Amino acid sequence: MFRTARCFALAAATVCLSVPALAQTPSDVRDGKVAVIGENPGIRLVTKDGAPPSTSVSFWRVFQSPAGMGHVCFVTSDITGDGPTPDDVRLVFTDNEKLADYVATQLMTAFDKSYAEKPFPVRHARFERSGDTATAWTETVKADGYSIDLVWRDFYEPFAIESRAGVPHNPYTIVSTFIPAKTAEVVINGKHAAGTATPRMRGTRQSSSAFLAFAETWLK
Repeated sequence: MFRTARCFALAAATVCLSVPALAQTPSDVRDGKVAVIGENPGIRLVTKDGAPPSTSVSFWRVFQSPAGMGHVCFVTSDITGDGPTPDDVRLVFTDNEKLADYVATQLMTAFDKSYAEKPFPVRHARFERSGDTATAWTETVKADGYSIDLVWRDFYEPFAIESRAGVPHNPYTIVSTFIPAKTAEVVINGKHAAGTATPRMRGTRQSSSAFLAFAETWLK
């Protein structure tokens, strides 16, 4: 341990005392630039085991980002589950178009390049939240020609996750708290989208294809 000397003049004599210097403690600051802070619940519904999702929703409530605050909701839905029909939806709803572009091109493309290669048509929307994590949580999206309710119910035990950058090819470290739902609904203009949420494991914890994701931070 390094020591520093402190000297005192006592009755015409100088006395030097050796005292410990302050120890250097490890920093608890995580490396990386904050890319986004907020919430990122999701819903994926399937009509049969092993099938790709008939409805997929990624909802963002952003508290801080380089593109500001706001809401972004990506919705892809074969509402009836019977293949392509005129009522199918592939849209992004937002109250901040700059934020929607940022989330699509800078964040979502880390997992799915189609968000940049095949941009979602944008609809300006209003957003409301209701319910709780004890019974049911609802996010409501309203835009010209659209009223969408996203509902999560019957929750599993919450757990925290940390997805580290580079595993497998993700450039972001993501820290979040998941509250998986046993059941979920996507209601578009009064029609319940076909399909159900499916249970799945995340490591040793029970999760689901429908989940609330709170206290979420992305670092790069």
